[in-house]
Amino acid sequence: MMVRKGGLEMKARTLIIGFLVGAFVPLFWGILGFLLFNFREGLGSRIFWDAVYLTCPFWAIEGNKALVLMPLLNGLTYALLLLVIVRLFSRKSQS
Repeated sequence: MMVRKGGLEMKARTLIIGFLVGAFVPLFWGILGFLLFNFREGLGSRIFWDAVYLTCPFWAIEGNKALVLMPLLNGLTYALLLLVIVRLFSRKSQS
């Protein structure tokens, strides 16, 4: 079974893009949470925190280790998810 060089480059690029997007999601939510710190409790606040925990499941990590683990784990999760999605769509397009 031969593997094309372009296919490996595409997978590597996909993994890197997924990792970078996932690693910056906690930073985005952290900055937005800081800006909306005085946001009233209610539906808007609930929707905000639901979105945070949905897109960044490792937000619950506490302490100093969260500064390293949260972007790392979230980046790995997004990279794997993007790789699965790309593989599913590439199989459908080949059929």
